[in-house]
Amino acid sequence: MIVLDDINRELLDLLQTDGRMSFKELGERIGLTAPAVADRVRKLEDQGVISGYRAVVNYEALGFPILCVIRVKAPMSTVGIDPKIAAIPQVIEANRVTGSDSHIIRARIRNTQEIESLLDEVWEQGDTITNIVTSSPVPRRPMNLGATNAGSAGD
Repeated sequence: MIVLDDINRELLDLLQTDGRMSFKELGERIGLTAPAVADRVRKLEDQGVISGYRAVVNYEALGFPILCVIRVKAPMSTVGIDPKIAAIPQVIEANRVTGSDSHIIRARIRNTQEIESLLDEVWEQGDTITNIVTSSPVPRRPMNLGATNAGSAGD
């Protein structure tokens, strides 16, 4: 485990909220110079704590207003389900899980008719239960590393 100090936790919390924040602005917020911030960020990148930067896309604005969650119960002997799921362009996340289901898939679709064609790709692999998300009281968000005391030496 990588140990973080309070400054690195605060720095990571800020970058998770706005990955485009300049080193100067980050430094002003946490009380460091821009070069000191740049050095810390570089070290966090080198350690693999920061694994990338990306744009957060509003899929609804692009015509994909429906988020569906698909639970798959595929037998352990099923070969090839992971590549099949990965090949579906509407899938934004898929996880293997413990319990009665084998996978949880999150996908963005244009309309309910699109669910059937998406499920056609998965049904031959196992049983499914599909839910349409009606609201997200806690939308996907970064974890508050400061509040969780992430990376502390006592963990």
